[in-house]
Amino acid sequence: MTIGEPLAKSGERAISLAEHSRQVAAYAQAVAEAYWDHWRRLLGDKQAERLRQALIIAALAHDLGKAASGFQRSLTDGWFRWEFRHEVLSAALLLAADMDDDIQALAVAAVLTHHRDLSDAQLLGDAGFVPLPEPDIVESAVRKFREKADELQAFWAWLQKFCKEQSELHGLCLPKMPEQMPLPAGFIEGLKSETGNETLFCNKKSLALLLVRGWLMAADHAVSAGVSEFKNALPEPPMPPFLRPFQKRAGEHEGHAFLEAPTGSGKTLAALLWTRRNRQHNERIFYLLPYQASIEAMADTLEERFGKENVGTVHARALDYAFREYFERSGEYEVAAAQAKSEADVNRLIHKPIKVATPFQLLKWFFGIPRFEIGVSEMLGGLFIFDEIHAYDAHTVALIVEMVRVLKKLGGRCLFMSATFPPFLKELLKEALGEPAAEFGLEGGDAQWAQQFLARVRHRLRWHDEPLEALVPAIVKAAANKKRVLVVANRVAQAQELYRQLQKQLDGVHLLHGRFTRRDRVAKEKAILGTLQGREDADVRVLVATQVVEVSLDVSFDTIFTEIAPVDDLLQRFGRVNRYGEHPEGVEVHVTREFNAEQLRRVYDLERLQGTLESAPPDGEPLTVEVAAEWVRQVYRNGWTAKERKRFEQAQNAFQTVLNSLRPLYRMPEGEEQFRNMFQGVEVLPRCLYPEYEEHRTQKHFLLATQLLVPVPLGTFWMLNNAGRLTPLKDGTLVANVAYDPELGLLPGEVDLDVGFIA
Repeated sequence: MTIGEPLAKSGERAISLAEHSRQVAAYAQAVAEAYWDHWRRLLGDKQAERLRQALIIAALAHDLGKAASGFQRSLTDGWFRWEFRHEVLSAALLLAADMDDDIQALAVAAVLTHHRDLSDAQLLGDAGFVPLPEPDIVESAVRKFREKADELQAFWAWLQKFCKEQSELHGLCLPKMPEQMPLPAGFIEGLKSETGNETLFCNKKSLALLLVRGWLMAADHAVSAGVSEFKNALPEPPMPPFLRPFQKRAGEHEGHAFLEAPTGSGKTLAALLWTRRNRQHNERIFYLLPYQASIEAMADTLEERFGKENVGTVHARALDYAFREYFERSGEYEVAAAQAKSEADVNRLIHKPIKVATPFQLLKWFFGIPRFEIGVSEMLGGLFIFDEIHAYDAHTVALIVEMVRVLKKLGGRCLFMSATFPPFLKELLKEALGEPAAEFGLEGGDAQWAQQFLARVRHRLRWHDEPLEALVPAIVKAAANKKRVLVVANRVAQAQELYRQLQKQLDGVHLLHGRFTRRDRVAKEKAILGTLQGREDADVRVLVATQVVEVSLDVSFDTIFTEIAPVDDLLQRFGRVNRYGEHPEGVEVHVTREFNAEQLRRVYDLERLQGTLESAPPDGEPLTVEVAAEWVRQVYRNGWTAKERKRFEQAQNAFQTVLNSLRPLYRMPEGEEQFRNMFQGVEVLPRCLYPEYEEHRTQKHFLLATQLLVPVPLGTFWMLNNAGRLTPLKDGTLVANVAYDPELGLLPGEVDLDVGFIA
C-alpha cells in the first residue's frame, strides 16, 4: 500500500481501497464465469453480457466514494462521524462515465444499493432524492452532496489513475473537478419507476437488477470477511464398487426426479449420483432437511466426501452447534466463540458449492428480507435435494410448493426423496414443476435384494386400548427384562409425570423434551447418545421423551411404548427402535389408542389421528417397509384433512402475494413479518437462572448466556404473560417466574418461590 493511498478499511491490517476493489472484482469475475451459462439461459446472450460487464464495473467502483477526505478521517478518528453514504459518491462517479446506458444503469443501481436499499431515507436524502421537493429542502440536499463530493479532491488524481489502470473502467472519464459529478436523484427517480409493477421472476430487466445487486453484495461480504475464493470445482468422491440398480438409474438421469426408498437403502448415495450427473455448469448444491440434527449428520457425511472447505451448514442453531463443539475442545470462551462465529459467518457466505440447510433458510429470501437478492442470486440454476419431504406440515408444504415453482423459473432442478411418499404430495410437487419428472424406487432391476429389503421385519405392532399412563407396569417389566425402553408422550407435562412415576420404580430413567435450557438438553442428549453408542457408561434403561426424539437422536432402543400420533410421526418414533437391525426377528412396538382429545387437539389434527387409527395394520402385524408404506398411502388417500387444506391454501395464497410483491433493490417489511410469524415460539429465562445469566452477560460471554434460555410455545407464553409471570430485561430477554428443574425442565404451572425478585 502506497503512503497517501486511500483506505477501504482500517484496523490491525489496514486495507487499501485499490486492494479491496480489485479483490471484489476478482471474486465477481469468478461468479460471472461460474454462472455464465445460467445467466445466458435465463436472460439471453445480450442481457447476460451486460450483467457480466456491469457486475465487474460495479465491483471495481463500489467503494470509490470512500476516497473522500471525510470518510478517510472517520477510519482513523473514532470520534469523528462523517454522516454521509459513501456509495452515493461512488454511484455519482459511475454516472459521469461514458458507457453503454444499460450497463451503466445496472452498475450504478448495484453500487448505490450495495449497503442499503431504495427505501432507506438517508441513502435517498444524500443522493438528493427528497420526499418533499420544496425548494429549500432540495437546495439543502444538493448543497450537502456538493460539499461531500468536493472532499474527493484530495484523492482526485489517485481516482483518475486507478480508473485508467483498470481495463473495465477505461470508459469512466472523470470530469475535471468533483463538483461536476451529477447528482444521483434523477437516476433514482427513473430506477424507482422501472422497478415498480411487473412480477420479478417474469421480468428479465428486474432479474438482472436483482442479480447485479445480489452478487455485488455477496462478493463484498466475502472479501470483507477474508474469503477471497469463490469455489466452483468439487472433488470427485470415491464411489463404492457396487451400486444398487435404483442408485444407478438415479445417477444416469438428467432433470427433476422423485425417489421413494426406505431408510437404510442408500438414498443419500443415489442423491449424490444424481447431482454428479446434473452438475454440468458449476451448479450450487442445496441439500435440504427438516431437522437440525439430521442436517448436522448429513453435513458430516458430505464433509467426509467433499471436504469441509466445500460444505456449508446453515440453520437457526448453527452458531450454537459450532460453539458447543469448540468450547468442549478448548474450554476457553473467547477462543471457542471466535472460532464458532467465524465458521457460522463463513458458512452463510456465498462461496462454498454445497449448502446443507432447512428449507426455511431458502424460503426466507423469497419473503423479501434485507439483501434477499444475495440468496436468490445463489439459487439460480441450482440443484435442490429435498430429503424427508414427507415430514413437513401443510403450511410448510404450501411454501415449498410455491418455492419450487419459482426455482423452476430460475433454472433449478429438484430431487424429492422420502421413505414414504403420499401420492397427493407427489402430485402437488409435479404440478409446481410443470414438466415431467422421473420416478425411482426399489422396484425393477433391484429384484431379489429389493424384495428381501422390503420384506424385512424390524417391528411388530402391538395395540393397547388404555392410555399411555396405564402401561407403566409393562414399561417397568420390559426394563427389568434387560430391554432398553423408549417411552414417547405427546405433551411435555405428560412426559414429566411419566418420568416421575418410572423414577420411583427404576434406576436409569432419563427425560428428554423441548422445555429444557439449551445447555441441559445438549448435556442430556450427549449422555444418552454416548451411552447407547458405547462411548460412555451412564445407566440408560428407559428414556421418556416427547416428539423431540423423532428428530434429535440417532439411537436404537429395544422396544417402544408410545401414545398414538399421525402415521408419519409414529414411523419416525419406530425408527428409533431396532434401528440397526440388532434384532433380526423384529421387536414389539406398543401404541396406545386412547388419548385425551381436548388436550391433543392443540398438538395434532384429530382427523389425521383418526385416519391413522382407522387405516392401521392389526395387532401383531409385522411392520415391513411395504406395510408401512401402504399405511401412509391409506392415511393420505384423500389428501389433506379439512383443517390441513385450510392451512395449506391460506399459506399458499399469502406466499403468492409476497412473491408477486417482490421488487429488486427493496426489502419487504410485510414479508419479513410473515416469515418471523411462522416460528410459533418464544424463549424465556427461568428466574432461578437469572444470576448466572447476568454473570455471563457481565463477562460478555453472550453465547453461554443464551444456553440458559428455554423455548416455549406461544400458548405457554400467553398463559405466563396473562398471569403476570414474565419480566423483560433491558436486553429484551423475558424472565419467567416459574419453577425450573434440571431433571424435569420448565414447570410453567409452578411458581418458583425460592428465588428473589429482580430489582
